[in-house]
Amino acid sequence: MKIFLVISLFLFPFFSNASTFSLEPGLYHLEWAYGPNDNYKTVAGVVGDIDEVDGFYYLKNKIDDQSNDEVYIVINKGSGAVFFKHEEIEGGPTIGWANIQLNDKSILIDAPTTKNFYDNTDGDSDRNIKYKVGVKFPGSKKTKNTSEIAPIEILKNDVFKIDCSDYFKSNEEHGGNEKKNDPMEDYSSSVLLSNDGLCNSSLNKNNKAEVLKGWMLFKRIS
Repeated sequence: MKIFLVISLFLFPFFSNASTFSLEPGLYHLEWAYGPNDNYKTVAGVVGDIDEVDGFYYLKNKIDDQSNDEVYIVINKGSGAVFFKHEEIEGGPTIGWANIQLNDKSILIDAPTTKNFYDNTDGDSDRNIKYKVGVKFPGSKKTKNTSEIAPIEILKNDVFKIDCSDYFKSNEEHGGNEKKNDPMEDYSSSVLLSNDGLCNSSLNKNNKAEVLKGWMLFKRIS
């Protein structure tokens, strides 16, 4: 896939020297929201629900009607990691993780390490396979370059927003491809894009207005 390859050398001093950081450390989970920042509603079905067992969070294959698109972000002060799962047309979901740098304006996402959800799970029941969020796993890395930059808007000290229009614009400005939702593309090495999902869901004209005009909402859950 021709993923967003950010020309990012000038960004690293910006991130490393940034002193302003307002978000509380912790684990953040993606929801899909629609409406103004001070009166939004969440939209069910666009991204997957939380899977929690005894205070731990897991990536599972949603084999019912739920979306398999999920994103969790572990945030420390100015750095962290993202863990994600993508719906795939064939072969089961893709899961991945990537290191991040962030400040009060943007998240810089390194090229992710990815694998098929079912790799090395021979004999396991589909319902029993799960990956603990926060635990990095071996996989493949298709590029050494930074893959994505996502402008953020902090709504509270434990809630922030990513607008997909801003995301597409920023990546195009820094060397990425123009936005398109191409079913023939391999989106496994992008974090915030999947086949017809995540930010690509805002490009599918068959979706409802709350999806087309919606945005990514990240809330701290632990």
